[in-house]
Amino acid sequence: MKIKTLHSLALTGCLLPSLACAMSGEPEPTPTPIPAPNSQVSIIAIGDMGTGKEAQYEVSRAIEAVCAEKACDFAIGLGDNIYEVGIDSAQDQQMLTKFEYPYENLDFPFYMALGNHDNSSVSGIGLNNNKGEHQVDYHYQADRYSDKWNMPARYYRFAAPLESEAKLVDLFALDSNPLAALSDLNPEYYQIPYKKKQQKWFEDQLQTSQTPWRIAFAHHPYASNGLHGDAGLYDRVPLLGIVWHNFLEQSVCDNVDLIITGHDHDLQYLKPRKNCGKTEFIISGAGAKTREFRDENRNESYWQQDNIKGFFRLDFIGNKLTIEAYTVEADQLTLAYTRTIEK
Repeated sequence: MKIKTLHSLALTGCLLPSLACAMSGEPEPTPTPIPAPNSQVSIIAIGDMGTGKEAQYEVSRAIEAVCAEKACDFAIGLGDNIYEVGIDSAQDQQMLTKFEYPYENLDFPFYMALGNHDNSSVSGIGLNNNKGEHQVDYHYQADRYSDKWNMPARYYRFAAPLESEAKLVDLFALDSNPLAALSDLNPEYYQIPYKKKQQKWFEDQLQTSQTPWRIAFAHHPYASNGLHGDAGLYDRVPLLGIVWHNFLEQSVCDNVDLIITGHDHDLQYLKPRKNCGKTEFIISGAGAKTREFRDENRNESYWQQDNIKGFFRLDFIGNKLTIEAYTVEADQLTLAYTRTIEK
């Protein structure tokens, strides 16, 4: 697959022993070494992909083409991993048909977050968070098809380069679903207690983070020009998603360089917002489905595109980050936008 270019602006419990990883409530015990100036980390960001249909395979082939030409160390999956209502056990065949088979030719790990469809008994409602636990269980299943799937907990932290002691990027996989919709009836996922628990974990993790770059990723966006819109006013419903909004503003905003999410089935790279400090936003929810924007001017963007499949690639080299947006139409792959940031 040839890449067409459009010019624009210049764990406790990890599968990989070398992975610097901390899960719920346990900070990394030792400080992260200062990275070498030439350290490189290359990440694919993809969300809302788990259909098992041809569109998912098209995007997978496009990622394969990009990664044949450029470095790709791992992918982050931004939720809605298994449409329409997640899985019923770690042995569910949908883990094969909607994850393993579509990405069989991609030779790198995926670090996954949970979305509303992953936690649903009725399509997309997101009120059965127990179902998301099956995707955590798949991480630990000994006889699974491959070792690509990484989700050691509902929220967790790891650092990259994966095989180096000197880390360049800290990544925080967050669990937005219990905080972003109505409250689950299971007391384990009641919104305020769950927010406090995850918030304490995140703030504890920040205390041991010494990497030059930090990324938070989850399913539900803080800000979006797509159908669902901004947290606290999702789907034009006042206060819908307000607990997630407050968690992000109180603890995550201005403490990470990027918040990367899915949920809206489009591609957006948004500028910082006043209440979130320096943090920028990527929405990469076009891994298998597409949709048009609801209000393309709601938030200021560096670049955005609707009604097309695609994904983002992030390339960190020392104090420089290059963000690339790729669009996919049938088997036509386009590098639609690039932007480089320096610290």
